[in-house]
Amino acid sequence: MLNAPEKKLSLNALRIRLSSSEALPQLTILGLLTGLLAGSLLIGFRELLTLISTTLVPEGEDHFESLSSLHRFLLPIAGSVVIILMVKLIRKKRRSVGVAHVIERLTMHRGRLPSSSVVLQFFTALIALASGFSVGREGPAVHMGAGVGSTLGQRLQLPDNTLRILAGCGVATAISVSFNTPLAGVIFAMEVIVKQYSLGNFIPVMAASVVAALMAQLMYGPEPAFHVPAIAMTSMEELLIAAVMAVCIGIMAGLFIRLQTTMIARRKGHLVLPILFAGLIMGIAGVMVPAVMGIGYDTLESLLNGGLFGLSTLVILLFTKLIVTATVTGLGIPGGIIGPSLFMGAVCGAVFGSLGEQLLDIPNLNSSFHALLGMVAMMAATLQAPLVALVTVLELTHNPNIIMPAMFVIVIACLTSGRFFQNRGIFEIQLLKGGHNLEASPLHQLLRQTGVGSLMNPACSQIPRHPSEEELYDTLEETSDWVLICHEQSLSHVLPPEKLPDQHSQDLDLLTLPEVSEIHSISLQATLYEALELMNRLSVDTLAVIPKRTSKRKSRSRNQTTSQACGIITRQDIENFYQGKSALGV
Repeated sequence: MLNAPEKKLSLNALRIRLSSSEALPQLTILGLLTGLLAGSLLIGFRELLTLISTTLVPEGEDHFESLSSLHRFLLPIAGSVVIILMVKLIRKKRRSVGVAHVIERLTMHRGRLPSSSVVLQFFTALIALASGFSVGREGPAVHMGAGVGSTLGQRLQLPDNTLRILAGCGVATAISVSFNTPLAGVIFAMEVIVKQYSLGNFIPVMAASVVAALMAQLMYGPEPAFHVPAIAMTSMEELLIAAVMAVCIGIMAGLFIRLQTTMIARRKGHLVLPILFAGLIMGIAGVMVPAVMGIGYDTLESLLNGGLFGLSTLVILLFTKLIVTATVTGLGIPGGIIGPSLFMGAVCGAVFGSLGEQLLDIPNLNSSFHALLGMVAMMAATLQAPLVALVTVLELTHNPNIIMPAMFVIVIACLTSGRFFQNRGIFEIQLLKGGHNLEASPLHQLLRQTGVGSLMNPACSQIPRHPSEEELYDTLEETSDWVLICHEQSLSHVLPPEKLPDQHSQDLDLLTLPEVSEIHSISLQATLYEALELMNRLSVDTLAVIPKRTSKRKSRSRNQTTSQACGIITRQDIENFYQGKSALGV
């Protein structure tokens, strides 16, 4: 059994190994663990949501139409009050939730998601969904899954380049559990959240998604989230209907994003009145159009399986869902937009299928086919993630015949949304409106993927400022490339080993030697990007790498560490690394 020092050494060895972008076996094991933990949390969330929903809505989750008008009006207002009380329990800086928040933390905060915001997302999303708000559960699931991966890495004090990958594992887990679509989970994590394609990212994320899918199938069976029959295109004329529908969906996606971001801007960071107003809007909409309450998966599945709806009913449902969802999410209700976007796309597709049947008199036209195409087109146009939408519809239907028409509408919808509204995806637009530009150069992306532990030189010795004869002799005997001088239990200066005096004197003070220079510290968890940034800020070329990150209070002092150094990293090491990767075309 390992004692404490041996455990510490083995953990440090793991951290140094994980600093390299090529530590696939270790990352894969951590990805499996993330999938197991995040999958358990999300299944627990889903079960708890079902329990609360069936208590509030006896007919079952998402069947808000069965409630009385008064009940439908009061339920969202009561939910908004509970959400406000929950949010007020959390510090203001920790109140951000949702997919855009995850992307921001992964890009600008070294992949560190606060645990308090994950807890807030869990309970507020639970209340929002159970009280009938027109929001989805996939967005909160993405935040919770990413939070589990990030928290695991932080607890183990793993390098920051690892936190992004573990958060990506949690994201894939969220989509895999939500829809029972493991491949769509991987693609969503890579295309929407991490936005970096490499073998070192894909394998751990894929492992997490597979574990989550197995857990979901053990719990809920092998079927995907929706039961979709084998639908096929009956004639080429249907592509004309699909093309017009895709153009309209692209415009709808742009309007949806524009309305939501307008509401976010109008909110101006306020809490109470916007959320109360969202509850009031949802209550009124619930009275007038009950089917807009909740995610709407019951209506969605009915459309995909040939359920009959009047054209006027579909149009009212479509525009009410669009306006209400964009408004309540923009006003701060902590829910997702993926589920509602699927709903809106399916309803729009059913509208055009019905119009095609009535106006063009196409024989054997299947409105369910167009509902399915509308669903995938709206998802792609809203997220600006065409591959995610295509893989999702393929996994949901298990029908390869849907690939060509799905690609056809995805291209048109994405181009329409991007051309007329300059959309770059709803989450990216949210971040841009919040003043966050997450564009990163290839140099920054590469340096963020690699930890300082992979390049540091461990051949360094430490010696007190006033060494004894024995300490000086032992240091001279060591084969080190660097000598670090300790003063008042902290690393303060560095000295080339050949500049150490050969003989000891009674009043020897190493800080008086002319070759001595100050040294600053960086933690083993840091990335090469952080190291280069710190060097530029301090105007230095050398940093000591220490095992643990210091607190903000301690880091304000000139020297940051009281612990043993792991090694030394220099500006030249980082430049040689980048030049080597550039020469290989990485």
